Amino acid sequence: MRIKNFKDFYTGILFILLGGGFGGGATFYSLGTAAKMGPGYFPLMLGGLLTLIGAAILVRSLVISSDDSRMTRIFIKPGLLLFGSIAVFALLLRPAGLVISIFLIILISSLASRDLRFKEALISAMVLCIASIAVFVYALRLQIPVWPAFIVR
Repeated sequence: MRIKNFKDFYTGILFILLGGGFGGGATFYSLGTAAKMGPGYFPLMLGGLLTLIGAAILVRSLVISSDDSRMTRIFIKPGLLLFGSIAVFALLLRPAGLVISIFLIILISSLASRDLRFKEALISAMVLCIASIAVFVYALRLQIPVWPAFIVR
């Protein structure tokens, strides 16, 4: 079978790999049942859905052609900045607190854009900090540190 749309083909492969990875990782946790879900149930369902979407996109790439189906240059820097910002958030949430972690994830991920506007990134970070504190700390009462430990003490 001949590939008619390379962008969809590679996107489908990526979705299948990510969905399979998340679904496989979820099996290390207790799944439970639909009535009483365990910690692995939701990630397994999301991984399965992502895999199904990837398979549909992959099949579509073999059936439907597109004028703009050739792969061009792959930009590594934006992807590394986005995934790196998520890693920084995950690593700094407990020791640095929610406010600093959100500011860093927004500022680092905004560097991935060619149209970086520092003022807009700061405004977005402030709005997301306020919204996150309101939702996660006050509304849901999650035990997330808002500020670093050395400031609170």
